[in-house]
Order: sequence, then structure tokens, then C-alpha cells
Amino acid sequence: MISSKLKYILLAVVFILGYTSLSFELIVLRQLINFVGSNTLITSVVITFILLFLSVGYYIGSVACFSRRPVRQTMLKLIILMMIWYIVACSYYLIEAYFTLMYFSGIRSTLGFVTLFSTLFLAFPSACLGFVTSVIGRIIHRDNTNYTGRFMAVDTIGSVSGSLLTTLLFMPLIGVAATIMVLLFLTAVSALLLSNRRNFASIGITTLCMLVIGFFLNTERFMNPESGLVKDDAISRVEIIPDDFVNGKAQSLLMKINGSNSSKVSENENLMFEYVNFINDTFIYTLPRDYPRDILILGAGGFTIGLKDDFHNYTFLDIEKDLKEISEQRFLEKKLTPNKKFIARDAYLYMLNEQKKFDLIVVDVFSAVYSIPMNFVTTDFFNMVKQSLKENGIMVANIITSASFDNSFSKRVDNTLRAVFPHYLDRHVLQPYNPYESGGLVNVEYIYYNYPVDNAVYSLNKNTAVYGQ
Repeated sequence: MISSKLKYILLAVVFILGYTSLSFELIVLRQLINFVGSNTLITSVVITFILLFLSVGYYIGSVACFSRRPVRQTMLKLIILMMIWYIVACSYYLIEAYFTLMYFSGIRSTLGFVTLFSTLFLAFPSACLGFVTSVIGRIIHRDNTNYTGRFMAVDTIGSVSGSLLTTLLFMPLIGVAATIMVLLFLTAVSALLLSNRRNFASIGITTLCMLVIGFFLNTERFMNPESGLVKDDAISRVEIIPDDFVNGKAQSLLMKINGSNSSKVSENENLMFEYVNFINDTFIYTLPRDYPRDILILGAGGFTIGLKDDFHNYTFLDIEKDLKEISEQRFLEKKLTPNKKFIARDAYLYMLNEQKKFDLIVVDVFSAVYSIPMNFVTTDFFNMVKQSLKENGIMVANIITSASFDNSFSKRVDNTLRAVFPHYLDRHVLQPYNPYESGGLVNVEYIYYNYPVDNAVYSLNKNTAVYGQ
């Protein structure tokens, strides 16, 4: 029979392990956004591996025989190994090294990236966690068979706490890196709770070493002293980096959001992103100034679209609520002009609910090479864009894709756009490309002119071409 004190200690460990299971899952999903984006495919693969190997751990823990090996020592070793895997699987720069290695190894599939990552870094700690939880359940059940419900309740409450505190409290207030340290600290606490007088000191020293290693691997100034990280929370990782050096002096500033180049600003406009210059020079700076036009920018970035225009009315949308403040203070280094309004809201929901119509809509939510927001490549979304255009209005959508249709995405996104915009849709490829080589990604601008439809065609029998010239 176990004492009440030991029973409460074991329940505390179960609570902590429940917390760490959900916290670990959410941290991994947040970090992966920087490399493969966030969509149901990525989420399902990660959740599948974690739950699958949790189940494997539960089963092994339920049948394991401890006649030859002390159960306490086994659980402690597994918790220490869990800490090591947590450090590797959650640290931004270690994940970046992994994806760089996989990319240069020839792996290009997002599914391949994530499946291999989950196999290497999520399976083992999940199995360990399931094993330890199952063994504790056996210990408590042997003492009191009526304790099963309370045991499961404590585990579930721990999981719920991990879910809520990680995303709603820790990530927004202290950032992702510090949230990882909370995860490691709580895992270390669970090890100390399971230790006894003989091994408490050694477990304490070991877990302290793990915490120190985790701290260094998740501290920006140690991992990347030249980092321009300004924000890293549940929504975005925002970096502002000096770029285009000449004689040691930066000629421009580059903004990266979730690992992808988002905006660039420079006094030399030739150094700015080519597609931004194309949109500005072709569709914005040429607008008549007889009266202010209404312009909607979906995906604010660094507010470089329409940067020099202080006449027309702009509405910038982005999900990152601090983007305007960051851009004004750290990127543009000046306030936006009064004609520019920023709304922190999901662009899809805004289009779904907003009734206002615009003269020009710029769709720039496709800025991440590895992260394609799936709901923004649907006929539903582009129909909402079409309905939000005034008569004779124009839509410009910047999409990073293949210029020569050498992959399924480039073909299907083109099909999607042409299904919604069967008339007056232009496809403009900005960068030079080789149509006989595959794998190249370029900025492709889809341009739609919302003009009244003229379905007349020219034929040998009835040819009015002479009147249309």
C-alpha cells in the first residue's frame, strides 16, 4: 500500500506529464509554421504521430515487467531522455538545421519533411511519456482500483492546462523560446518528484544541465548574435535584418515573417522586391488623382505597397496585430500616412463579412515559399474578392509558383483563378525562367480587370475586327 503523500506526488507527475504532452505538441506545430506552414495536413501528421506513439507507450507500460529493473529508475531515465528530445524537437535553430539538411538531401515534399521529422523527433518522446503515465497508473491502480477515474481526470486536466496556458498565456506574454523553457522546467520537476534521497542530487544536476543546454539553444543572442528578431509568439516570428551590404553598410532592411521574406525597404527602389515595384509602378502610382480611390491590401507585410502614395485610401489587412507598430518603429522607421488604415484580422473572414467595394485589391498572402494558406487558393475566396471589386476595378494576386506549370499547384491555382475570372485575366511572370527546367519558383502576378463582359468572337462568317481596332 502506498502512502497518501506518494499518491499525491504521483498524481502531480501525471498532471505535469499531461501538461507537457499538449504543450510539446503545440510548440512543435508553432515552430513548424516557420518551415512548412500551417494547414490540416501538417497538423494531422504531427497529431497522428504523437497520439500513435503515446498509445504505444501506454501499451508497453501496461505489460512491462519490472522484476529485474527498478521501476523508478526506468521512469527517471525516460524522463531525462524526453527532455533531450524536447530540446531538439522544439529549438528553432535545430529545426532550421534539420530542414536545411533535408532540402539539400533532395527532399522537397512538405509531407516528406514533416513525416520524417515526426518519426525522428516526436515518436520517441511521445512513447516515453505514454510509458511513464501508464506505469504510474498501474502503481495507483494496484493500491486502489477505484482511483482510475481520478487518475484519468488529473491527466486530462493537465492536458487542458497545457493547451490553454501554452497558447493563451505563455506564448503571447513571454514568447516561444521562454515557453519551451517552461516545458523543460516542468519536465525536470516531474523527474525530481520521482527521485529519492539517493539519486535526488544526480537527477537535479542532470536536469539542471538539460535546462542550461535548452536555455542556450533557445536564446537568440547565443544562437544568432546578429539576429534581428523583434517578436516570436503564438502568431508570428518577425525578424528585421539589414541586407544588401555595400562596403560593410546595409542598403536595405529585410522583414521576415515566420521564416519567409515578407518585405524589403530601401532608399534605392531597385533593391526592393520586384513584385512590389511592379504593383506600385503599374497599378498604384499611375492611378488618377482626380479623387481618392479605395485600395485593399490583403497581407500587409511591411506596408511597402503604395509606400509613397499619400492620396488614395488604403486598407491593410494582416493577422499579426503588432505589425503596424513594428513596421513604423523598426522597419519603415516612420509613421504611416493618414490615408492608410490597418486592420488586424484574418483576411478570409474580413472578405466574408465586409460589404465595401474597392477600386484595387492586392492579394499578397502568398509570400511564404513553404507556407501556402489553403483557404486563399479556393474559388470561394476569389469569388469574394471578385464581389468586392467596383466596376472597372482591378485585382492583383502575387503567387509564388512555377512559371511553366511543372507542378500540380501551379496548374490547379491557375485553373481556380480562371474558373472565377473567365474573362480578362492576365498572368504576368516577373523573373526570367527556363521553361525546359523544373523546380524553379518565381513571382507570378495574376491580374483581373472587372470590365463588362463582351462575349463576341471573330469568325470568317462574321468578322467585325475592323470596327474594334
